[in-house]
Amino acid sequence: MPLGNHGSFLTRFSLPPFLLYRSLFSFFTLAFILVFSSCASLYKSTLSKPLDTQQIKNILYTIKEQDKKVSSFYNLGNIIVKNWLWESEANILVAGTRNPFRIKIEITHAWGQPILHFLIDGGILEVLSFSDNKRYHGQFTPKALSKFIPCEFDDNLIWAALRGYPSLLEFHGITSSGANQITLFDEGAGEVQRIELYPESLLPKQIFLPKNLIKLAFQDFEEDNGIYYAKEVRANDMDGRRSLIVKSRKMSFNRIIPDQIFFIEKPPNFENLSLEKIY
Repeated sequence: MPLGNHGSFLTRFSLPPFLLYRSLFSFFTLAFILVFSSCASLYKSTLSKPLDTQQIKNILYTIKEQDKKVSSFYNLGNIIVKNWLWESEANILVAGTRNPFRIKIEITHAWGQPILHFLIDGGILEVLSFSDNKRYHGQFTPKALSKFIPCEFDDNLIWAALRGYPSLLEFHGITSSGANQITLFDEGAGEVQRIELYPESLLPKQIFLPKNLIKLAFQDFEEDNGIYYAKEVRANDMDGRRSLIVKSRKMSFNRIIPDQIFFIEKPPNFENLSLEKIY
């Protein structure tokens, strides 16, 4: 159809057609970005809402139930220690029972040479250090254990790190200050434990324990007959200088563990020392 004297829509503008197209494209692009940003901000604001009371109850119930499902475990994998007496990746074999509380840990080089053997049996800690041919024996405390591995692990923390799932500490108050986050408080309103969750699954992503100065991060979850566990657990002290990573290759739960597993035989040439000697 002839355009006549009026010309086309484009010829009414002084801009050349290619510049006009570019201007129109830039305009619609800017408008799209502004609208999308507004929607994204609204969506983000919605996601950042704290958890409600029922959600908190459900999550804490799930954590408690998962904790109760495991009475014993074997863990075969690797351990990585950074900024410590030794910095490398080594093999680790762990056996643990909940009641009575006992944990046996054997750390060996990739070629099979032993590095450290630990036995926690109730309130007693026994350590074989193969680097200096010494056997240490004494009361199990976080400070005593921290002489051999980074961070001060109590019984709940060492169980959580090696079993691959956190335990809840005793608390008297609860709050959720943001999305996928729960904070537990003691009677004096002091923070006891902070739990961060994966948004999709609500499985525990990280726990912070201010009084212990430790953060545990749980990654790569697996499920075994209703038992969830992280195949990788990272422990860091709060200043981030020292860390320990446990990577599980094989986990086994709720098998009967013979009593003889929880025994350390001291080699004849090892010197006996009290743990108090290295404080």
